[in-house]
Amino acid sequence: MFLEDITQITIGVVLKRKEAKYPKENNYKYEVFNLRSYEERIEYDLFFSEENLENFIAKKGDILFRLSFPMKVIEVDEEIEGKLINNQYCIIRMMSLFNITYNIDFIKWFLESDLAKRQFEKILIGTTIKSIPVMELRKLEIPELNSKEQEQISKIVNTWNKQKNLYKKMLKEKDKYYDSVINKLINGGNKKNE
Repeated sequence: MFLEDITQITIGVVLKRKEAKYPKENNYKYEVFNLRSYEERIEYDLFFSEENLENFIAKKGDILFRLSFPMKVIEVDEEIEGKLINNQYCIIRMMSLFNITYNIDFIKWFLESDLAKRQFEKILIGTTIKSIPVMELRKLEIPELNSKEQEQISKIVNTWNKQKNLYKKMLKEKDKYYDSVINKLINGGNKKNE
């Protein structure tokens, strides 16, 4: 089974082609998704178009797949929902096939897995900036699993992700603790130098 059999895959919009020449009151106004704004929690850029670009708007439950290297797979949450997606990404939207809807957590995990990476290595193009052609992404082979098997994999993945986040928090706290111990030793217990 191919990814295109269980999802609708749309490449994001080429912004330069759709940009309004002169921003006017009746133009459509969008916030444009970009990775830096998302990861650093800063404001998104605004974009004005004379056309309705509703087909390129992220919806909760979608997956964004960055086509150029390094690949990124992002599940659309409340923060990303409603953002305009540019042509560096594909919007992957889940759909039913033979009354089986594939689990978004499973698909996200699979796209990040070594199984998918081995397939990507065969289809990467470009020398300086490697990327995956959308037509090839559509033909990505997906394991055929029933809903129960997908759910089991999703639970395992979600549990592991929670554990990783806890470990990261714990490491940050340990860093702070050891930094304060070392500062006390360097300053000889003199708090005003801290």
